[in-house]
Amino acid sequence: MIAATWYRPNVLAARIPCVVMGHGFTLTRRDGVPEYARRLVAAGFAALAFDYRHWGDSTGSPRGWISLREQLADWQAAVQHAGTLDGVDADRIAVWGFSMGGGHALLTAARDTRIAAVVALMPSTDPLAAPPPLTVGLRMIGRALREAITPRAVTMPAAGPPGSFTVIAAPEALQGFERTSGREWRNEVNTSWLLTGRRWRPVREAVNIRAPVLLQLGERDGAVPLAAIEQTATRAPHAELKRYDLDHFECFRPEHIDRLASDQVDFLRRLLASPTDPTKQS
Repeated sequence: MIAATWYRPNVLAARIPCVVMGHGFTLTRRDGVPEYARRLVAAGFAALAFDYRHWGDSTGSPRGWISLREQLADWQAAVQHAGTLDGVDADRIAVWGFSMGGGHALLTAARDTRIAAVVALMPSTDPLAAPPPLTVGLRMIGRALREAITPRAVTMPAAGPPGSFTVIAAPEALQGFERTSGREWRNEVNTSWLLTGRRWRPVREAVNIRAPVLLQLGERDGAVPLAAIEQTATRAPHAELKRYDLDHFECFRPEHIDRLASDQVDFLRRLLASPTDPTKQS
């Protein structure tokens, strides 16, 4: 079962657009996402924020398990479900994702022409653009292979400082996860999904995205390759790139959310609002 939170305006004057929202790497739909969802609803949109299987309130064992294939299937299921919800215009479904969720959102739009718009917040679009040091990479692959041939998880730290043996080695990584997570976040993750990472490259599939795309880049982001986001902006046929003086996790700090969310609302209003629905309101 995939758990989700349904956000909608209290009064619906017409069928309205819905934004399907996916969380970042090792986080849940309760970590940072609600602040953006509430601002979308205040602007007249509906929002559906979901947890990937194995994470948050969704079912799946073992817990804290990443499968890129399964997470993309969860995106498709969430998009499909959003179109059936009361008051939603199924022809105006947008996708919104943070970090790895932003990459998933881009891939979902590349493979589903029904998507009407994409918001990718500090997205991971090509992990191969910034490979780890050789020794770290070899240790990662060694653990991933062990997990793939054994019936139990072989884990590694999710976040740590630059040069450390972690999936995300960046100055802001560990503190950012701890600050963003509203629960007892565990600094570990399974590893077999790393073996399929070479096929998970949103930058390569960006050319297939028919929908308009908003890419929000943090100029001090040490967690994802910035050049890959810029390349994604040039490859997606209808992309807008906005830059902010932020690191990867500062997009969830209260003093920055209003600006980022305002840019998202402006983008979505231009593309999804109709003359009769509340999203046209200023």
